[in-house]
Amino acid sequence: MSSNKTHTNKSKKVPPSSPKPTPQAPTENQVLLHQLQIQHQGPIPAPAILQQYDDIIPGAAERILQMAEQDAAHQHAMHRNALDAQRFEVRRGQIFGFGIGLAALSASIIALVLGYPTTAGILGGTTVVGLVTVFVKERSSAPSEEVTTAK
Repeated sequence: MSSNKTHTNKSKKVPPSSPKPTPQAPTENQVLLHQLQIQHQGPIPAPAILQQYDDIIPGAAERILQMAEQDAAHQHAMHRNALDAQRFEVRRGQIFGFGIGLAALSASIIALVLGYPTTAGILGGTTVVGLVTVFVKERSSAPSEEVTTAK
């Protein structure tokens, strides 16, 4: 015989749960995982890390600091060399532009003296217009950031 019994759940008072779960010791089928992540940016490790290096290898912290200083000096030298090369390139372009402009204007004057005013006008006019266009365009397309030199 089967009997139909209905079970009713009586509500019991449940104590409020604590906000932090209590740690349990791992059992045979459980694994306890503890993960620590530390991030640091920059050429020099954090002081605690430097101290740990120094504990393992005496003098390592000083060597790491010297390496960072040498790297910074190298980066500054490379930046200075790049600025010097850029400055030289701009100066060379100005000198060549001046030479080409002077040669074209000289040819224009010679053509005018020899009796070729149309040729002189074309040479002189296109040279001046071309040079002005190059310098104006170069100035307007240059970055607004000024290049400062380290002395």
